[in-house]
Amino acid sequence: MNSDTIKIGILGIGGIGGFVGAPLAKKYKSSTTKIIFICRGETKKAIQSEGLVFESKGIKESIFPDLVSDNPTEIGILDVLILTCKSYSISDILSTYKNCITDKTIIITLQNVVNAKEIIRETLPKAGQIMKGCIYVASNVKKPGHIEHIGGPGKIFVGGQANKVLIDLLIAGGLDITYVANINEIVWKKYLFVAPVAAITSAHKVTFGQLLEDKKLMHTLENMMIEIQSLAAKNNIILTNDDILTSKDLLTKFPFESKSSLQLDFENDNQTEKQFLVDYVIENAVNYGIETPYYNDVNEKINALYTVS
Repeated sequence: MNSDTIKIGILGIGGIGGFVGAPLAKKYKSSTTKIIFICRGETKKAIQSEGLVFESKGIKESIFPDLVSDNPTEIGILDVLILTCKSYSISDILSTYKNCITDKTIIITLQNVVNAKEIIRETLPKAGQIMKGCIYVASNVKKPGHIEHIGGPGKIFVGGQANKVLIDLLIAGGLDITYVANINEIVWKKYLFVAPVAAITSAHKVTFGQLLEDKKLMHTLENMMIEIQSLAAKNNIILTNDDILTSKDLLTKFPFESKSSLQLDFENDNQTEKQFLVDYVIENAVNYGIETPYYNDVNEKINALYTVS
């Protein structure tokens, strides 16, 4: 971050990567801040040819970053790497692009998990600054290179070592991002919403709106959140009953037809994050002697419905 040119890579141009990358690429095009979309296959081809097609609030734009590539040599050393890939891809992707990362590269994580930093450290034990983060948004891939912002505020929280220069740069680039010292608490609060909502909507094949209208399912959802509350406490994170009420109310902030990314991945026969959003809760609860009857029931329904990967 001390050089005249700053290179920011967004790794994984799906729903989240597109949402984050679009404003940055639009703002910093042809400036000393270089925005690089790291993606491959049809997504890379589409963006190289037509730009990133991004829809939000009735506006559709085609946005070209400074570089679209999956070639580590072409990408070069990054000052900042924003990880927006799925949780199951972190290890393999970081191994692929390890030559783009030095101990001075700042890595920002935006996965729907509570252990992203630990996953990164396992793959890159000598990595420098890791800023654990989370984002509140519903943003989906309509087709490769075409992202639609469905709902949610798009608010980003990051923690780790304070870096005002970087945060100001990202804010100026159009991101609604805030540094917080207590990022673990924020990440667990998001997980309190994301994990059980993803699991229950997948198990019962309902949208967010349909979930809200079903009292029985909402009762199950609340108890799944209580099970996560117990798990968080074992990790020295106190989630209150008000946090549970806030998480339930958050469902009302999304369009009726919204679906979780886990549910969409199951419907489209894609690899899923079930390992991180369902299995992680159950397996760690067992380790701590916590009973999770509601999570277990939902897990059984998911396993009966889908080919799990």
